Order: sequence, then structure tokens, then C-alpha cells
Amino acid sequence: MTEPMSGHQQTVTETFKIGGLQGGRHDKQEIETYLSQIDGVDKVIVNLQDATVTVDFDPGVIHTDYLRGTLRSLGHDILV
Repeated sequence: MTEPMSGHQQTVTETFKIGGLQGGRHDKQEIETYLSQIDGVDKVIVNLQDATVTVDFDPGVIHTDYLRGTLRSLGHDILV
């Protein structure tokens, strides 16, 4: 007999190129703190040099659009 897969978590990684990182370490800490508190987010890395935010998350719990919206609400533009 096998265990049900209901507790299985699928993690994906998404990297966002963002604008508005003039605050340096303050922005980095703010982004990492806010995104890390969202259910389904496993890991957040802000790279100030590249102006990117890399997020490991469970797409079954949180949608990429919500992460984008959160970054926008913190005052950062999502660049393409």
C-alpha cells in the first residue's frame, strides 16, 4: 500500500527582474521578509547587483501573479 500524494510539495523557481532597488540592503531585507511570509514560498533571494528576485515556491499554493503583485505593492516594477 502506498502513501497518498496529498502532502507532496512541488517547488518551482521563478526569477523576476525588478526596478526600484535604490534602497539597497533595506529593499533586499524588505522583499525577503515580505515574500518569505507568504504561504507556499520556500526561499527568496534578492540579488542587488543583478536587480533580480529569485523565489522558490509551490505553485499549488501560490500563483506567480500574486508574487508579482506583492513586488509591485512594495514599490518595484517588474521588468521584462
